[in-house]
Amino acid sequence: MLGIWGNHAGQFLSVVGWLIIVAFAIPITFWPFQWAKLVGWEIPQQTHLALYFGRCLGCVGGAVALFSILAANNPMVQPFYFKLLLTIWASMVILHIYGAIKKIQPILETLEIGFWLGLALLTLAFWPT
Repeated sequence: MLGIWGNHAGQFLSVVGWLIIVAFAIPITFWPFQWAKLVGWEIPQQTHLALYFGRCLGCVGGAVALFSILAANNPMVQPFYFKLLLTIWASMVILHIYGAIKKIQPILETLEIGFWLGLALLTLAFWPT
């Protein structure tokens, strides 16, 4: 499975980068509470810290996405970048499993376990050859 579509590693990174920007980085950076409500989170009374962390996460997501797009055109850095993405996806699986076990997250967040696992498998399939 490792690298079965490796010849298309650049295209994969470009698609992942643009999807992260559109579906995650921009919404969570500029509208973190609307994004959280859409996912099913309750908004706390004290919002300053949640707003700060949401926007920080959105900016980090934007940086990951931007460098994914840049790495798409640079085969020299693609192996490193694929390792970074796989680490992020695995961390997200662990984080969402923890939240599910503790029952501290909305159901949509628990369902995301499959999403992150799917991204990990796609990342392995597009691993640069």
